[in-house]
Amino acid sequence: MFALKKLLGALLMPLPIAMLLLMAGTLAWLLRRRRGACLVWIAAVALVFAASLRPIGNGLLRPLEYRYPAVLNAASIVPAPDYVAVLGGAFAPNDGLPVTAALEADAVVRLVEAIRLMRQLPRARLLVSGGSVNGNPPSARGYASAALALGVPADLIVVLDSARDTGAEIREIRSLIGASPVLLVTSAAHMPRAMAYCTLAQLHAVAAPAGNRTRPPGSWTVSALVPSGSSLHNSELALHEYLGMLALRIGIT
Repeated sequence: MFALKKLLGALLMPLPIAMLLLMAGTLAWLLRRRRGACLVWIAAVALVFAASLRPIGNGLLRPLEYRYPAVLNAASIVPAPDYVAVLGGAFAPNDGLPVTAALEADAVVRLVEAIRLMRQLPRARLLVSGGSVNGNPPSARGYASAALALGVPADLIVVLDSARDTGAEIREIRSLIGASPVLLVTSAAHMPRAMAYCTLAQLHAVAAPAGNRTRPPGSWTVSALVPSGSSLHNSELALHEYLGMLALRIGIT
């Protein structure tokens, strides 16, 4: 199921869909359905163009990122959380690189935010999560190594390194800490789906989103109508989360 979910999630993105449309258009052209082929080609180009525009990418991502407010002062939370948990991200170690380079950029942001919050809660422990994906070591171990390098004492780090997706991570955290309150750190766009899993698992979690990619809407400029890779990436991130929440709603966990 894990591999199937990953495959479907990768295919149901603008670029793969556009590639399938281009192939379908080419087939239609070879079958002498010229008008239909042109329409399918136009649809493929329009899909990628639209997804690469800043108003589209930001418009899709922003509602996810600002559903939960950032936690500026963890010490004000009542009851005080016993743990600060950071959900997994990609980890690909390389002997020639520091551990902070082996973690993907979003994972580094998540970890730094978790450590910032942990230091505001003197009695809290840092819970790092994430199993092995694509043959790489578990991301939880990468988090633990980076946290040690950033000065977090080893006895305050709890490693959960078996879960490979969000639902399994949340269930593993719930199994470990029970009803104890936890500050949950993940990327801002990923937080709504993570909190939905917390509700299902009855985990007492306080959302602590990190790494917002969008800002409140401002005035438009001409550059907003120029396609960009970053806007396409924002569209892909948003669509991935919406698809994940749809799957959760229909019972695919």
